[in-house]
Amino acid sequence: MKLLTTTARGSAAVLTGALLMGSLAACGGGAQSANSSVDKSTLTIGVESDSASFGYDPIRVADAQRQFMEGLYDTLLDLQPDGTAGPGLATKFDYNADSTVLTLTLKEGVTFTDGSTLDAALVKANLDRRSDTALSTYSAIAKGGAQEIASVDVVSPTQVAITFAKPQPGFEKNLTSTMGMIVGKAGVADSASLATTPDGSGPYTLDPSTVKGNKYVMVKNDKNDDAADYAYNKIVFTVIMDPQARANALVSGQADVAQLTSPTVDFAKSKGVGVSRIGGTVQTMVSFDKTGKTAPAFASEKVRQAIQYAINRQALVDALHKGDIPTWNALPKDSAGFTGDLEKTFAYNPEKAKSLLAEAGYANGFEFTIIAGAQTQTDLQAVQKDLAAVGITMNVKMAASTDEAFAAVATTPLGYAPLGWDNPVGLMYGAILNGFTNVQKATDDQLSAATGEAAAAKDDAAKKAALTKLNTRLVESGWLIPLYESLSNWGYNTKKVSEVTFAGTNAYPLLSSYKPAN
Repeated sequence: MKLLTTTARGSAAVLTGALLMGSLAACGGGAQSANSSVDKSTLTIGVESDSASFGYDPIRVADAQRQFMEGLYDTLLDLQPDGTAGPGLATKFDYNADSTVLTLTLKEGVTFTDGSTLDAALVKANLDRRSDTALSTYSAIAKGGAQEIASVDVVSPTQVAITFAKPQPGFEKNLTSTMGMIVGKAGVADSASLATTPDGSGPYTLDPSTVKGNKYVMVKNDKNDDAADYAYNKIVFTVIMDPQARANALVSGQADVAQLTSPTVDFAKSKGVGVSRIGGTVQTMVSFDKTGKTAPAFASEKVRQAIQYAINRQALVDALHKGDIPTWNALPKDSAGFTGDLEKTFAYNPEKAKSLLAEAGYANGFEFTIIAGAQTQTDLQAVQKDLAAVGITMNVKMAASTDEAFAAVATTPLGYAPLGWDNPVGLMYGAILNGFTNVQKATDDQLSAATGEAAAAKDDAAKKAALTKLNTRLVESGWLIPLYESLSNWGYNTKKVSEVTFAGTNAYPLLSSYKPAN
């Protein structure tokens, strides 16, 4: 039995960002030093994308939105500062001998914004939503998923038993992510209401001053027992999609913390901004269409491999992303599945690309369109030249709206997004195999098998073997076309905020980790 005694909040990030957004005009203002007093009333976080583009159902979004949803929802288990699972809505968890049943003991007295209270029946009602195919975060535990939950049973008002279709040792880590976030009774009964109104028990509630798609204002929830663990009375998430505008907002004092891209780090540092960095995010071109529905050529694995060979990753990094790492691996360098073999196998080779195109029946090339945003435009223009050199015409179209950007997963064959691999199994089931990057419902037996092996791995050796197999097949199949591994950069106003820290290898800081400067 695992007894949990600490109170850290949060959940593991998997997908570290959203796709292909438009731009926002740069923010102006005075120097950072103008705000010299420590202010605990409000923390403003500048983020690169709209965390509530799909509304406030935490199971509809990827784990890149975890930091945002952490303010509104509690998780069954919480991500602790060292990256391990700690107490959340469950005070302890217990596996049976063969790890096919996980029993959770729940807190008492937890209240949701709809007035309902936490009990085992509510946890069951949440997890029983796993049959809803729109809830991509639950895809791994749905029928047929590698971590399939066969049943959820109420043992007592404060105990719930989760029975798996097959052994799932280590499953508790999943409950520190958005998968473990619990929605109140009204939200479960009418999930459509979550499109506009959150229904959580988290440390904050959504303030009416929120402007969807622009800024999200959260105020302290006094009914939450752990609200005191969060230093700020109010947290504002301001959506600033343009990287330079986000850096300008931080420097000017309009944001206290902000995600920075590598090209803006030196600028921010020169203005006195503090920067914390962590690796693990792979900037990746994602083949949305593996069936040829939007562009016939993409149905061919050889065509997708040709794109791998056509891109000069080192030149891309040298020109646009100094400090980052060119990569031919889908998984990051510190991952157990990373392999140097891919660097050799898929090294830049335009002649090989042309040969594969000819074998696939596209000796004269082909044409397609990709949707770009402020953060992706320059990279895509560089890739555009590489593809043109082998006969592929990639038209780069700027997204006219957020709606167009998100619709691209169904209307275009290829996209570009940052992928975080803190929880590889969760990312595969929540986004790659069953989630929003595969709306055409393509299948790959090798990818499914490798993901299942990674989910079932009981020791480090088995995990490494499965993840290496998964990594290799992701690249070989062209489902993912990695470009470079970027460092996750979080700038902070040193006059107001203490050094930003990370929970284990998670690229998104815990909301509870933000503290006022001494």
